[in-house]
Amino acid sequence: FLPRDSFSLWQCTLQMQPACFDPVLVANASPIASGSPSSQGHSKTEPSPKAIDASRTTSSLRNSRPDIANENGTSKIKFFKGPYEEDDDGLIRKKGASSPDASPSRLSGSPVSAYPTYKPGAVQASTPVPPPRMGFSPPSSGMPTGSPFGGMSPPPGGASFSMYGGDTPGATTPGAYTPIGFTPTGYTPGSYTPGGPIRRANSGYALDASTPKLSSGTPRKFGAPAASPTSRRRTESKKPSTRIDPEQVPRPVGQPEAIKEEGGKVYETNKYHVPPAATAVCTIIDRGSASCEFIRSTVNQVPAFPSTANTAHVPMAVICQPFAELTSYEADIPCVDLGEPGPFRCNRCKAYVNPFFTWHNHGKEATCNFCNQRLEVPQEYMVGLDDKGQRRDKDERPELNRGTVDYIAPTDYSDALPVVPATIFVIEATQRSLQCGLLPQVMWTLRSLLGFMEQPSSKIGILLFDHALHFFAFYPGLDCARQITVSDTEDPFAPCGADALLVDAEDPAYRNQIDTLLDELPGLLCAEGLAEQAAGCAALKAATELVGSRGGGHVVMFHASLPNSGIGALRHRDDIKLAAEPEGGGLFNVQQPTFIEEIGNDCLARGVAVSVFCAPATGIYIDMATLSRIPRRTGGEICFYPGFDPSRDGERLHYDLSRTVVQSSVYSVMFKLRVSKGLAVDSMHATWDPEVIDPSTFAVSRMSVDATVDFSLVHGERIEGQKNAFMQVACLYTSKKGKRLIRVHTLQLPVTSSLSNVFRYTEIDSVTNLLLKQAADSALSGNGSFKDKLTKACVDMLHAYRSNCASMTSAGQLILPESLKLLPLYIGSIRKFPAFRAGLDIKVDDR
Repeated sequence: FLPRDSFSLWQCTLQMQPACFDPVLVANASPIASGSPSSQGHSKTEPSPKAIDASRTTSSLRNSRPDIANENGTSKIKFFKGPYEEDDDGLIRKKGASSPDASPSRLSGSPVSAYPTYKPGAVQASTPVPPPRMGFSPPSSGMPTGSPFGGMSPPPGGASFSMYGGDTPGATTPGAYTPIGFTPTGYTPGSYTPGGPIRRANSGYALDASTPKLSSGTPRKFGAPAASPTSRRRTESKKPSTRIDPEQVPRPVGQPEAIKEEGGKVYETNKYHVPPAATAVCTIIDRGSASCEFIRSTVNQVPAFPSTANTAHVPMAVICQPFAELTSYEADIPCVDLGEPGPFRCNRCKAYVNPFFTWHNHGKEATCNFCNQRLEVPQEYMVGLDDKGQRRDKDERPELNRGTVDYIAPTDYSDALPVVPATIFVIEATQRSLQCGLLPQVMWTLRSLLGFMEQPSSKIGILLFDHALHFFAFYPGLDCARQITVSDTEDPFAPCGADALLVDAEDPAYRNQIDTLLDELPGLLCAEGLAEQAAGCAALKAATELVGSRGGGHVVMFHASLPNSGIGALRHRDDIKLAAEPEGGGLFNVQQPTFIEEIGNDCLARGVAVSVFCAPATGIYIDMATLSRIPRRTGGEICFYPGFDPSRDGERLHYDLSRTVVQSSVYSVMFKLRVSKGLAVDSMHATWDPEVIDPSTFAVSRMSVDATVDFSLVHGERIEGQKNAFMQVACLYTSKKGKRLIRVHTLQLPVTSSLSNVFRYTEIDSVTNLLLKQAADSALSGNGSFKDKLTKACVDMLHAYRSNCASMTSAGQLILPESLKLLPLYIGSIRKFPAFRAGLDIKVDDR
């Protein structure tokens, strides 16, 4: 686990009548409001009643639960913590009045904050920023004008609650809710996702040079005076001598290498032997072999003989992230249109043409670098050769000089014409969802994202569910959307066509209706009262059928409680004794397997992806094993916020949802990995369960920019006599603009017969990634021995190096390969992950 970058947090308030929140206030009554002694947060002395009243007035942020009263005696519910700082005692306290830019985030106190930090405005919107709406005044305080979260002074009177997202001007409307005005300028939500996969940082980030390096000295005993370096050395010298020098024990570095230029160090793919670390700040230049951002190998020199690979015990695998984001210092991926004939391919192994094809007979023939088949070049692709045997148009054709390229797919590559994906947000609108703060936080985040959705992929829909399904239809010429309620949750359906339920958020004919709906919904729901039943599975079925009817898209689900009514209703089965077992006691199995598998198969057939955001209150069981099954089948995101508190988790949900919606995801993906002669694909490991056709081929409804998949390789025969081995990834997909494309990555690796070179050029990041995915697959399948397998894999690799590459040293000396010296530390950390721990201290949903 790597630390998240620090963020600046801002606070906003929304006006609401106190009467609308009476049920919420009772459920969310904080210890401070009740005068309980346990409600004093981190205070070291018991406060007086006056101090308690003062804490009510100032809305202290020391509590993790929302405060209840303000100075006017009206109700006030807090949905997120504003700017705060850490004092000398290690307590988190609210800062005084200061500019947001000068307010350090609560994440800046991380012990490893030397990683790149977040810069507001470093990533600009890729489309022209829409102008402010008429009638809205510019912010006068709060956030800087370059941020979408402008400041405001709340109107006097009435209750208020605050959530993550910032302040914007608004005016009171019927329903006792204050609508929010929003001006998206200067910042693209989703440029960073706390808790999500760590992407390689670059010039958009800056290192915190003030962070001290981690100290590796001897820990100080309680009550003992601090020892100077001289006294520490004198104390250690009195210990009995051992054969292992403690100063030589491998440990991770505390401070990364300083960045000397914008974009970091420049690497060319045809020159480095081992790619830079995944967290390095660098710029990769494609010189014919694919960038390490897209594809990495555990061994950067492939063993020529199966016996060498078996002796080393280092797993041979490639880790593919085919749609990784590039930085502004790296060239865009070229797109090649060769018309209906399509790209030139080998007629034997079906590999795509790449820079490592060789050409003969004046350009009329070519030799495939994967299977060594001699091919006849089509007439329309034929070009003469120069005196070096290279095509004369090599510099003009990206597919002949770049390791990564996109092709326009011919029409015969797909069964149906591609469509622009649409997104529907399915939100739980029960009493529990409002009480825990999920519903208002989601509404605010959606409101803030409308200005950052690029056309034509800006078609959205909104569906609420409690004991029934509530659709919202949009028609041109109306002032607000029409609500259509479907009460039949045993056989749910969409009440009208997709053209009315899924509309373009950037179309002026619908934008005002969507804004009004998002502004007024929380207030209207408070006034009407909410049910306790949640027909989540019925809403899921109706939403997937609606999106599938138009050709594919994305369904984003939000749950605050267990779906307990309608078709596919789940039962409460949380059992502490069963959850404490290493295999999970069967709690990892899916409830309603027939219903879930039917929806999963239908989503794969129609190109529909499902993402799930689960935010239960503290102690609430929500059955993540079942709710995450369809996202794992379709390539959706799975986000879990146990004990959801908007003051603590609102920021994380805001950026998780922003990245999920705004990023350049692809849909209807067909994935294939090809390897050169002598190698074979043995197995595949991913963070989802795709439709596997064979170990090297799978289909999935969606792949995000962070999606990775690992392929384990084995020797099919000797590859002696070959200087290089090749891997090629081919992805057929539909972009968010509705184009059907083929992305091709080609990687070249040298072949070696030396066991020492295998260890020398092994990359520990890729090895750990593979072992972690293998352990997760074993744990989910009910195999409780995955921890022993992790330890055995580590011991086998280090023992192989010790016995074969360092046998001349003394038997008692600790000898580790330089490339794998941190492997024991990583394996020990993986074994302690909550997901791999069994006991009464962790719940099955958390695992």
